[in-house]
Amino acid sequence: MNVAILSSSSNNIDSYYGSIARSISHYLACNDFDLVYGGCSTSMMGICYDEFSKNNRKIYSFTTEKYTDDIANLPKAMHYIRKTTFDMKKDMFENSDLIVALPGGMGTLSELLAFMEENRSNDKQVPIMIYDENNDYQFLFQQLLYLEQKGFHQHIMDFMIVCHNKEEFEQNLIQIMSKEEGKRK
Repeated sequence: MNVAILSSSSNNIDSYYGSIARSISHYLACNDFDLVYGGCSTSMMGICYDEFSKNNRKIYSFTTEKYTDDIANLPKAMHYIRKTTFDMKKDMFENSDLIVALPGGMGTLSELLAFMEENRSNDKQVPIMIYDENNDYQFLFQQLLYLEQKGFHQHIMDFMIVCHNKEEFEQNLIQIMSKEEGKRK
């Protein structure tokens, strides 16, 4: 299975977030997932690359022309260069069996909301897990609930699985993997 991991590329964040990226990506790589991500060698994204690389997993790196200079830092990845982030998100979504959103900035939020909308609007349903150990996504959840209360959307929180710690993450992942296995039989 391919997992798209959404996370930060900023080097200005606390090392705590790097430890989350290392723990979650290591767990996924050791459970036979291959990585789909917005190819980047820095911060949380670089840590994800390193963990999947160390575990000899396939790595699919999607980036835009603006960031192709970083490709040299990702020698074990298969690179796909797209004109825009819209094209990049589309290809990441279409090549993923699972989406995991770790804490991140504007790019992470953009990808997460785009993937939620794809699940809401189309037939391909890719499970979306949000790792929210430090309540980094609380503002987003509040906004989504507000949209529900105002009638803009119904059941929007149903398009994601929120995990507050690694144990919840592992339990939910086991359930997702067993559902996927059932679909394949």
